[in-house]
Amino acid sequence: MAFKSPETLLLGAFLLGVAGLVLFLLWAGGRRRLEAALDPPFAPRPKPIPLPYLLAPLPLLLAAGRPEASLPWRENLTQAVVVVDTSHSMAADDEDPSRLEKAKALVRAFLKGLDPSVKVGLVSFGPQAVLVLAPSTDRQTFLEALSGLKPGGVSPLGQGLEQARRVLRPEGPERDLPEARPPAAILLLSDGAANAGKDPLEAAAALGRSRLPVFVRPLGDPRGAVSRIGEGLYFVPTDPGTLLRLAQATGGGVLQEDFRPLYQALKPHYVWKTRPQELTQALVVAGFLLLGFGAYVALAREGRWP
Repeated sequence: MAFKSPETLLLGAFLLGVAGLVLFLLWAGGRRRLEAALDPPFAPRPKPIPLPYLLAPLPLLLAAGRPEASLPWRENLTQAVVVVDTSHSMAADDEDPSRLEKAKALVRAFLKGLDPSVKVGLVSFGPQAVLVLAPSTDRQTFLEALSGLKPGGVSPLGQGLEQARRVLRPEGPERDLPEARPPAAILLLSDGAANAGKDPLEAAAALGRSRLPVFVRPLGDPRGAVSRIGEGLYFVPTDPGTLLRLAQATGGGVLQEDFRPLYQALKPHYVWKTRPQELTQALVVAGFLLLGFGAYVALAREGRWP
């Protein structure tokens, strides 16, 4: 155990000692005056202080030093990255109310059934691939980031997949350690109509080598659709064939409304770790619990507070 504020601990110990000495001198002086005024047989016997009262200052004193200790805890290493197409074509209304809004609804449904200890990140592509949120268990922040996605620009699908791979399989000297290659998968929501950047199938080959399955949810009419975007009508294509080949090349699958295959790939994988943890709050709570228990003991024995 280490103390972040040892000077505060020493000051607290000094003040506690001074307070104890003053209380003892006051008690001893009062005791002498009482014995001088009464005959010894009539003098009240001193009553022992309840043990919880004697113990309570110790955790409170330790809390003053802000102690820190390395404590074991279980962490789920499993991670997922949701890759959302935010290109201009995702504004098409052949999904209700649009392809992008349908994608957001599907992601929300996916999160409801996912183990809350699984870390989830968010990548968008259109007009460029962006890591919107690194994998974490903070679902509220994730949903806020998801809600802020807007359609626009070209569709660099390959770059979006590359960004997800770099998040889940970062390069570095520790990349071959088990913790650097945790169980992971990618959920891709797109209409598949890539029109810029790297070939998505080349990115899929790299994902396959990294053992990162891609589970795809195609969006839009497979035949394409004429849709009103802004002030005009446009023919907006889709390419579900590319999405199918992506899933096959990485060992993933094609999803509809059922996410169970993806949940199977994201089973929790727990490991024990240690991390520094400040104990101040726990010690303060323990000190006040001892004070409360001491008051209860005094009330039960004597029918009064000490």
